[in-house]
Amino acid sequence: MTTSRSRWFTAIALMVPLLLFGAIEGIMRVAWPAGELPLFVTAAAGNGEWLMANPVVAARWFPGEQSPPAPNLEFFRATKAANGFRVFVLGESSAQGFPYPRTGSFARLLDAALTDALPDRDVEVVTVGIAATNSYAMLDVLPQLLAQQPDAVLYYGGHNEFVGALGAGSAIRLAASPSLTRAFVALQQLRSVRALNRYVAQRRARSAAGAVNPSAASFMESVTNGQDVPMDSPAYRIGVQQFDENLTRIAERIVEAGVPLYIASTPANVRDQAPFASAGNDAARAAFAQAVNMLAAGDSSTSRAAFFRARDLDVVRFRAPGVFDSVVARVVQRVAQRRGASPSSARVHYVPVAEAFAAQSPAGTPGHELFLEHVHPNRAGVQLIANVFLTTLRSAPPSGITIDSTRLRTMAVYEQQVAVTPFDERIAQHRVAALAARWPFVAMTQQGDYRATYVPQNAADTLAFLVAGGARPWELAKLELARQLEVAGDTAQAVQEYRGLANDQFIFAEPHKLAGAALFRARRFAEADTQFELALALEPSAELALVRARIAGDAQRWPQAVQMLELAQRLQPGRADVLYQLALAQSVTGNIPAARATAEELQRLHPQFPALAQLRAVLGLNR
Repeated sequence: MTTSRSRWFTAIALMVPLLLFGAIEGIMRVAWPAGELPLFVTAAAGNGEWLMANPVVAARWFPGEQSPPAPNLEFFRATKAANGFRVFVLGESSAQGFPYPRTGSFARLLDAALTDALPDRDVEVVTVGIAATNSYAMLDVLPQLLAQQPDAVLYYGGHNEFVGALGAGSAIRLAASPSLTRAFVALQQLRSVRALNRYVAQRRARSAAGAVNPSAASFMESVTNGQDVPMDSPAYRIGVQQFDENLTRIAERIVEAGVPLYIASTPANVRDQAPFASAGNDAARAAFAQAVNMLAAGDSSTSRAAFFRARDLDVVRFRAPGVFDSVVARVVQRVAQRRGASPSSARVHYVPVAEAFAAQSPAGTPGHELFLEHVHPNRAGVQLIANVFLTTLRSAPPSGITIDSTRLRTMAVYEQQVAVTPFDERIAQHRVAALAARWPFVAMTQQGDYRATYVPQNAADTLAFLVAGGARPWELAKLELARQLEVAGDTAQAVQEYRGLANDQFIFAEPHKLAGAALFRARRFAEADTQFELALALEPSAELALVRARIAGDAQRWPQAVQMLELAQRLQPGRADVLYQLALAQSVTGNIPAARATAEELQRLHPQFPALAQLRAVLGLNR
């Protein structure tokens, strides 16, 4: 009896804390619904038909930040189309398109290319890149990403493994080992654990306030604790270990879900980016100086090795070391072997982006011809990344997919199609200039504040400067600039701004209407009709149907004109000008009975319509 009672007491003693924790967790789920932080949320527009990445999902890994980095505002269908081909891009700021606005990502170019090459598919290429994150974040979001039924996942990351959130050299760390960090990240699925972590992180952030000027600083400053990470140091080995282990888990889970994965090697600027400002970078600077001298002497082979060695010796780990490309290759081979598949038939594929960058660079050493600064590609670099991914998709397509290469155009054509404008380029230039004035590009004692000292040169530059600093939404700035350009008579550039916005905000009718109106005023009627067609599908109105009817009539496409006028009549029944134009169009197509019936309806509803008598006479109704 005593033994039995003792067991009961022991069981109760064990259960009480669990029951208490369960009660706390239940209360937290009710009291703090915002603490869920799902990867995807329903878009504000579109009647629930569209999803987008949660703007605050990064609070999972930045609990102490008041404004954590946000993923791109990109829409995809809440219910995947029966003929859908959905691709997600996992990665960091480079995958996100930084420092360009979101239309500047390589995913947008891929979307345009795959839409051409898969004409019978509803193509969606969606970026889930988030600045200052790394493989911990990507592993964390994977279940919710796979729940959206991707047909392929592209992975472009590695630069933030050390200094991104939770990395081995980051100021935002949960544990010293990758396995413990993954355990803590998993525990944060519990609302109570997340709330406690948030409270502690925010108190630490307040106590550290004043160390960094938040108006001038970037996430490059806020996510690092200033720790040097020398090659082969304990922190370096942990960073390599976390990348290997996390990437392996990511690959295994994606492949287990039956989804092909394409993992890219990660290029960096090695020729035009000197080692970062750190007292511990003497060896890296020496290797870099040696590389510069060798290149100047014409010894390209030896200089190439020295440039890459200088990158790897750089103790400020904002560029992925060369060993990471070996990690990617090992992970691809390892996962394929575990599946008993050859690399050619495996569902995980190596994408040689770093190799392509080297091949396109002088002496095989990438520099400013492909990069804006240390890791973020310029427009040529973005096109190259998109092209290498596309080439790999063509050579190893997902099951059931046939990419029609004959329909593909050049990436330069797709660049024009996504409409990255000089205004967007200027935004990127301001962002890069702001970075370059801060650590790690300059020593802490030499930092400046670009945003506090720069004087904009004109109205467009002012708008770009405001967008780059987060003081003006990109969408509103594009609209404002487009209107200014139209007033100034630069219709062609205004149209490009409208088109860029319309392509981006494709679930909203207004950008399409504005783009269509600008194209119409520029007498580019076919392009205007395409924009009006998209707007009409999103927001049916008699006015849109009327303008499409006018374009069709001017082009002598009378059946289409009749169709649009009949739609206008259904959308706004009994409208006099619609009835009049419909009767005329019906008569031109030879449908006299229908034209006469429409004219009689006009007579009944609007007997004083000015041109009614003439219309009736033409149709033989006055006899």
